[in-house]
Amino acid sequence: MKALIIYANYKENSFTGAIRDTLAETFHKNGHEVVVRDLYEIKFNPVLSKKDLESIEQDIFPVDIMNEQKFIQWADLICFVYPIWWSGMPAILKGYIERVFVQGYAFEFDENTAIPKLTNKKIVIFNTTGSKNVLKDKKRIDALNTLTHDCIFGFCGMQVIEHKYFTAVSQASNQGKQEIFDEVKNVAIKIADNL
Repeated sequence: MKALIIYANYKENSFTGAIRDTLAETFHKNGHEVVVRDLYEIKFNPVLSKKDLESIEQDIFPVDIMNEQKFIQWADLICFVYPIWWSGMPAILKGYIERVFVQGYAFEFDENTAIPKLTNKKIVIFNTTGSKNVLKDKKRIDALNTLTHDCIFGFCGMQVIEHKYFTAVSQASNQGKQEIFDEVKNVAIKIADNL
């Protein structure tokens, strides 16, 4: 299996970073190919510019966008690891999606109907929060799931097969943190075995 991990957090040594590392190590130890794309480390430009749009309209994709699209095409499984900020994903990841999953690559239109083009891609999402209040009820989680599962990834034909929320991670005990890492490992092994 080929696993792509897209990481969006400016803190290198964070709890979210430890989830990324646990995921990568688990895949690797179980014989799978792994690529990690740390959006801050690679200094990904999240701004979909007028120049980008004019270029894409002529079927000329900017080099940095094509590079990320190659990773998406390569992967059997795409894992997104990021904290929830302001009830959503960090801006750098939203910009990554806007620039990489563009019309002509991730979807196209047939008159008024959207045609997804990434229908063979499976998605796993790991989210962290610093507080339990961010996701304090099912209504909020359902809203986030609708946006990420259906309106973003589903629109391009990708299927979210697992989505884990880990709340108040900054307040977790050492045992609580280890339980989360064990859960991440178990999810990775289960998914890799069934893909």
